Amino acid sequence: MFGPPGTGKTLLAKAVATESGANFIAVRGPEILSKWVGESEKAIREIFSKARQHAPAVVFFDEIDAIAPTRGTDIGTRVTERIVSQLLTELDGVSELHDVVVIAATNRPDMVDPALLRPGRLEKMIYVPPPDIESRIEILKIHTRKVPLADDVDLLEIARKTEGYTGADIEALVREASLAALREDINNKHVSLRHFEIALRKVKPSITPQMIEYYKRWLETVKQRQEEVKRQAPTITF
Repeated sequence: MFGPPGTGKTLLAKAVATESGANFIAVRGPEILSKWVGESEKAIREIFSKARQHAPAVVFFDEIDAIAPTRGTDIGTRVTERIVSQLLTELDGVSELHDVVVIAATNRPDMVDPALLRPGRLEKMIYVPPPDIESRIEILKIHTRKVPLADDVDLLEIARKTEGYTGADIEALVREASLAALREDINNKHVSLRHFEIALRKVKPSITPQMIEYYKRWLETVKQRQEEVKRQAPTITF
């Protein structure tokens, strides 16, 4: 899964495990890195061993770009190159992954080693976009549930004005509107549309149209690359 920060990639992975009833093993990319030779690869082996023992399981690598960047870019200890090699071994090595699903998330898909994205490995590319207007309305309802709103507050209108806002941005917007009401009058009992307009001037969206275009272009490039790999694969006949 890839997409802008704050769009809920981690929550989606947790939801997959919850809905399927599988065990969930979460790994933050930077946690794997170790200054000791061989320790990072050992950690990868232990994660997959644990997943096999507790199958069905979902192994989720957050910030996969931190531990599996394109090989050849690590000019130091080359620990990330060894991690990529270990990941490839676990994904399509001798020991098969029965009832184990591997999910990875990143904000920088262009930095992930292309070998991991080939068919049979992390081949399914899922773009997680920012929330659309319907989703923004639902997010606003959640974060204003305990906020006393004035009669002039129209959540649909606020949702229209929050294009490019993530769930975290909307939460910050509601909090800022509440603070604006208190700054105006400590005894203020309602948050009005005026307070949301003040908040909209302070809390800006995290996601720009340029970011969305970047992710769409990258997905098209990877799909074309995968199609080329499939076409070039030799056909074996018996």
